[in-house]
Parts: sequence; structure tokens; C-alpha cells
Amino acid sequence: LFCAEYCGTSHASMRGRVVVMKQEEFERWLAGGTQEEPMISKGEQLFARFGCLTCHSQVSQERGPSLHGLFGSTVRLADGSTVTADERYIRESIVSPNAALVAGYKPLMPTYAQQISQEQLFQIIEYIKSLGGPQVAAARRSP
Repeated sequence: LFCAEYCGTSHASMRGRVVVMKQEEFERWLAGGTQEEPMISKGEQLFARFGCLTCHSQVSQERGPSLHGLFGSTVRLADGSTVTADERYIRESIVSPNAALVAGYKPLMPTYAQQISQEQLFQIIEYIKSLGGPQVAAARRSP
């Protein structure tokens, strides 16, 4: 969700998110929070459960690129073009991994389109974003 009003500098960085939840969950949230785990923690658990660490580890980049520092960075693709690693790119890479293949890597990643819910996908994206990158660092510096 993007801000619809121009209100100063860094407007492109002003993003929001709409969260749909059941009435009971909303009432719990309104009363002071939920008992659910944070999205990043759930995303990290899903990242491990789906076996993503097998190819996307910090130690080895033999099978797949490291995702540390990915969010907001420029990624060179196999066709020679580049793309910014934003939420859209990460989502596409999970559900249609051969659509924008990273340069230097073989198309080994399976699609998770039919194996992962939209909520789980969102949680994994939040986890990947938490691993850092130019946009994450800029957001942390902004007051």
C-alpha cells in the first residue's frame, strides 16, 4: 500500500500495509495485541520448514544466492538485465522461480505456488526483508 498524499521528502519510502483478520483477532489486537508470534519469526520458521536454507545459506552460495542483504539491492539476472529485490521480486522468485533467474545460478528452485498460502508467503517475505539490505538500512535511519 502506498501513501496517496505528497507530504514531504522520501515520499516513495512511505509505505503501509493492510492486514485482514478475523473479528476476534481484531478485537484482541484492539485491546492490546494478539498472542500470535511476530511475522518475522513465523517467516523464519517457514523458511526452515520449506528447506530454503538448503540452497540459500550465508555460508555457501553454491546452489542459490544468499538472501542476506538482498532486500532493496540490485540483482543481476541471467539475461543480463537487473532488477531491484523488492517485495514483488521476492514473491515472484518464490512462486515462479525461473521467471527472473539470478545470473550464475542454474534453475534448480522448485515453485512453491501451490504449496504455500498467501499468509505464509507474506511471512517469508518479511523474514527475508529482516535479513537486511539498502532499503532496510535506510528505513532504520529515518526518524
